[in-house]
Amino acid sequence: METHHSHETVARLDSRLFSLQLATHMQPAADYEVYEEPDHVLALQRVQSLGACEGRYKTGGARDYSSIGRLMFLPAGMPLEVRTRCRPEQVVRCVFTTEALGVYGGACDVYDRGALSTFLNVRRREMIELMTLVGEELASPGLARETLAESLGIALLIQFARYVSVHSQGDVGYRGGLARRHLRLIKEAVEEGDRCPSLSELSELVGLSLRHLTRAFKQTTGITVYTYVEQVRLSKTKALLADTDMLMKEIAAALGFSCASSLSVAFRKLTGETPQDYRKRHRRAQTRIVVPTAMPRSAGLLLS
Repeated sequence: METHHSHETVARLDSRLFSLQLATHMQPAADYEVYEEPDHVLALQRVQSLGACEGRYKTGGARDYSSIGRLMFLPAGMPLEVRTRCRPEQVVRCVFTTEALGVYGGACDVYDRGALSTFLNVRRREMIELMTLVGEELASPGLARETLAESLGIALLIQFARYVSVHSQGDVGYRGGLARRHLRLIKEAVEEGDRCPSLSELSELVGLSLRHLTRAFKQTTGITVYTYVEQVRLSKTKALLADTDMLMKEIAAALGFSCASSLSVAFRKLTGETPQDYRKRHRRAQTRIVVPTAMPRSAGLLLS
């Protein structure tokens, strides 16, 4: 069966991670066509076609045709069967690889069946607006067009990764709470990072509102995200006090406290002794404390 690439690129801007393109169709529409691309492609009709257009991915096994919306996504190497007699005059394309998506979207799976079922009609306002701006810039280039295109492309990859994570069937949350991938990202950021991130930084990391993150994290782990961060930060503080000669102000800065006094107040509240007393006691006993590589027990049990 013949695979078509019946478009002509009339303008483009390429970066290390993606290619932004403005394309026109070279041939009239046929009743039935098959499209396949070597890389991932987000495609937006600059002006949505008025005629009916349907498609289905050839993923093995019979599937019904679905309507193709203004914005659609074609995964790399996956043939798309299209039935239509009406093609859009111009299409804005963002072409990128799985590796490029991983830079800003982590390990999201674009071949997940849950996400795949929505790709012929992507209804995410932010992505449509970004693709519209890309089309306008390609059609009428302005000042600092490369910088603007880079910014729009990065924002587009981030929004697309968030879209995939929401619609992926493999990204099921615990007990109606936080998704496994989100919990893993938080664990890595808090426990393995150079410093403990703030709650707002964690919220931005997983693409959830702070209110949603707080509620979902407690549903998942049984403790609040604030308590979890404080427990990990306390463990790291103990390790640095026992195993290093870092000054209090250096430990405070490394762990995200505003100053040494804030560290001392928080440490005494949680342990009942000052950081200095803790260091002296453990130095006398010559006890070493290892920085944990797993969540506190109350939170970590659910990861297994």
